[in-house]
Amino acid sequence: MQDETIIRRVQEGDSEAYAALVRTYHRDLLGFIHRLVRDRHLAEDIGQEVFLAAYKALPGFDTRRGTPFMAWLCILARNRAVSALRARGRMRLTPVEDVALLAANEPGMDAALIGQEERVALAASLEKLEEPFRSTILLSLEGELVEDIALKCGVTPATVKTRLFRAREKLRRFVAAHFGGVCHDRQL
Repeated sequence: MQDETIIRRVQEGDSEAYAALVRTYHRDLLGFIHRLVRDRHLAEDIGQEVFLAAYKALPGFDTRRGTPFMAWLCILARNRAVSALRARGRMRLTPVEDVALLAANEPGMDAALIGQEERVALAASLEKLEEPFRSTILLSLEGELVEDIALKCGVTPATVKTRLFRAREKLRRFVAAHFGGVCHDRQL
């Protein structure tokens, strides 16, 4: 059965039909979330929240707009994952005693540790980023469109694009400096 048919059935009150969508997309969605948060338990929690939020929001989902259901789920999941990571306290380092667990659960302990250090560097760099660049790039990372950011900040879309460009440049320098790289300051 096609997603559109199942969605219509759910919108018409058949709550049991939603289980078919969950079965179809559960594994892929959890994989997507896990790649974002790198924590199996957190990914499962977020996955449950996303499916519940999607079910509640499904009456407003318009299949005629052409947005695939999985793409919509991924947008919801990304937003929830970003919020969950923020709530966790801007990423945390793995204690030495947990390194063995990383090796057992992840394909490549070194890649997991490097990825975690990159996330820590990015979080620290975001903290260094001054306004209005920080708020602009955070809104963008949350999935806001340039036009929406412009409305929220009371500036033109061109200004938002400029701020995003400059924020990315500054973040690149901050992250490079975090890892001991050479950063040539230039006026932005």
